[in-house]
Amino acid sequence: MTLQEQLVQVSEVGFSRIPKRIAQVLRNVIKEITSSDLQEKSLKVGEKITDTKLIDVSGKPRQLSEFLDQKYLILNFYRGSWCPYCNMELRAYESLKDDFQLLETSIIGISIERPTITSQTSEKNTLSFPMLCDENAQFMKSLGIVFTLNDDLKREYANFGIDLKQIHNNLNYELPVPGVYIINRNLEIIFRNLNENYMTRLEPKDILTFLEEKSEIMKIQESII
Repeated sequence: MTLQEQLVQVSEVGFSRIPKRIAQVLRNVIKEITSSDLQEKSLKVGEKITDTKLIDVSGKPRQLSEFLDQKYLILNFYRGSWCPYCNMELRAYESLKDDFQLLETSIIGISIERPTITSQTSEKNTLSFPMLCDENAQFMKSLGIVFTLNDDLKREYANFGIDLKQIHNNLNYELPVPGVYIINRNLEIIFRNLNENYMTRLEPKDILTFLEEKSEIMKIQESII
């Protein structure tokens, strides 16, 4: 079963169990984010990102560039440990980690969650790639992929027991749009995929295909030179 098939299955079960009022709140937020021109405003392929400070699961500050030990680095921005879609996506990347390594590509997961919660997410999903905290979403904001929860969504999250004030250790009520960026050693973006609809994610195998094709093109160019 593909990741998307798993996500659809979870969505169908989930929406069949929640009141229509709550389902409509979730759908309205997706529409709101989609109409915000986030895709246009956020950093795109060809642009460079800033070498920023992140926090690892032990609470230690780390520079993003520390993780650029290979040709490419996949940045997976996920909403949180409470999001079943994110957990499934993270596990899908873990299952292909060795394949990405063969293409000289590393992976990191990034959320706004406190390091202790980030550590729990890593352990829960048996992840071997680094998981990092972006305090107050500063890095995500620089990319342009953050939105603020409206009052309706704040209320429903509270009803679900999702306390973002405690999880993020701030009062901002912000979340990233789930997304994947790939950067090279020069911190240049070579690939980007953002999903306003949190129930939809790009198949990690599609990213693998992209990298394989890019590798083949580079080999051809090198042979010509």
